[in-house]
Amino acid sequence: MYTTIKSLMLSLVGAVFLLANTATAAEKKVGDYIIYYNAFNSSFLQPDVASTYKIPRSGLTAILNVSVHKAGEPTQQPAVPANIQGKVTNSLSQFKNLAFKEIKEEKAIYYIADFQFRPEEDTSIEFTVKVPGMERPETISFKQKFFAE
Repeated sequence: MYTTIKSLMLSLVGAVFLLANTATAAEKKVGDYIIYYNAFNSSFLQPDVASTYKIPRSGLTAILNVSVHKAGEPTQQPAVPANIQGKVTNSLSQFKNLAFKEIKEEKAIYYIADFQFRPEEDTSIEFTVKVPGMERPETISFKQKFFAE
């Protein structure tokens, strides 16, 4: 199972580097936590990884990946469980609430949500993270353009 999650993360990281102009990879420090997130076309996931975690691979499906860690030294940032809710909105103001799947492996925790997109249009992505002990929920929003594969 560790190999599978390692493959998932390598796919996620690889997608970010391969799509530097079309993928968003970011982090936000909030109090004692760091929220890492990225969005990319699901067709960049390896088929076995997508199958294992029941993530649809499609040229018109994107993935939002969120992970929350306790701030500290980079090698000592433990992942923490979080409650994450979000939505995506297209250029026609149509929105879809995101259904996040929690993926736990070893010391890693990832929250993955998939959604359909309209090619070459800005997609607004907004999600809220709540961690026990966090003063208040943190909302992150960004726009991204996705391309059909």
